Amino acid sequence: MSTPQSRAVDLTLLNLTDIFGQKDKTTRMQAIADIWVASSNVLFVDVLGVFKSHEAISEMVEKIQGMSGEGDEFVALGNVECLKYDDREDIWVTKVKWGIKTASSGEMGLTGEDVLTIVGGKIKACYTFLDSK
Repeated sequence: MSTPQSRAVDLTLLNLTDIFGQKDKTTRMQAIADIWVASSNVLFVDVLGVFKSHEAISEMVEKIQGMSGEGDEFVALGNVECLKYDDREDIWVTKVKWGIKTASSGEMGLTGEDVLTIVGGKIKACYTFLDSK
């Protein structure tokens, strides 16, 4: 059965809220296990490096959270865009602009864009581009 577009959109947003927005490591690791492919098959690339396991992704998220203030949250800026998937392989490519909304001012701190590859209903890869200030 192929993954519906609505699920690809949901996975893209869950990556922001349930992984990057999750402060509790145990809960975040469970979310990664639920929405990403097996740990040995993941690929996450951003300015901090290349991460190839569930644990490495979680550790990278902790570093990013450590750079932001208390109560700051990751939010989607606009709709998730989807590239037509491959029916045979069940592949989607999605893109979402996001920002870190600062609790102190309500302004957007860091902003960027994630491009995700979703295979068989789970995230396989994420490429994060940061906007220059």
